[in-house]
Amino acid sequence: MTGWTESGLYAQVLALNVVTPAATTSPPWTLKSNKLFLTNNSDTPNFDQAASSAIYATTNEVSGTNWAAGGIFASALGAGATDITLTVGNTGPGPSVMTYTAQNVSVATTTLTGAYGGYFYWSAGGTQYKIIGIYFGGSGYSTVAGTFAITWASGVIANITCAS
Repeated sequence: MTGWTESGLYAQVLALNVVTPAATTSPPWTLKSNKLFLTNNSDTPNFDQAASSAIYATTNEVSGTNWAAGGIFASALGAGATDITLTVGNTGPGPSVMTYTAQNVSVATTTLTGAYGGYFYWSAGGTQYKIIGIYFGGSGYSTVAGTFAITWASGVIANITCAS
């Protein structure tokens, strides 16, 4: 099967963060220098692939006016954009929760054709690991001198709940 069908976290890249969270040894998820790039429906995310394969590549990338190839820095994705933020909570006996949040995306005067999904990736390091893939829901998203926007439900990109 090809094409986008779901959003997801790159598990092996997440493991690098959990095991060795130092900025010098793993892809930090919470940097303003992380980027969001867009792809067409020929792209097929594989959230279980090895970290060494989950890296940014220009294949199937969608870019255009005010949305450069390689994506947009998280710090430029909208008013007050700060990037992905991790909150770790422990509810006592029972599940522990990690929540990834971000500011809504809003980039004005873009012209884009056929974006079916996008990826946040670590753009500051030598290996540009994909962090998370965001599926736009089955239709190509296009703009003509318009605003490209993503509104997160309550600002939450992802929740990870672990059973005790």
